[in-house]
Amino acid sequence: MALVIVSGYSSINAVVKAELFPVEIRALGIGLPHALTVAVFGGTAEYLALWSKGAGHEAYFYWYATACIAISLVVFLTMKETLNSSRLNHDAA
Repeated sequence: MALVIVSGYSSINAVVKAELFPVEIRALGIGLPHALTVAVFGGTAEYLALWSKGAGHEAYFYWYATACIAISLVVFLTMKETLNSSRLNHDAA
């Protein structure tokens, strides 16, 4: 099941990101938020996992990861539809 979910995301990932930003700032618009997110959440994940395990509440880390995933889902569900206003159509013209 996980592979189905990952393949569904991976197949449209580039197109979704390309539609979010005009070509002039596309690399910065995609790269900077990605780098910040990886630094903040990826950088602290190990410390949070070790802290929660040391405190005897290992499940806290799983709830933290679940909350991050839920926030991501809310963002994806509330993104503006770009069917009629796609940046890809404007860039090609």
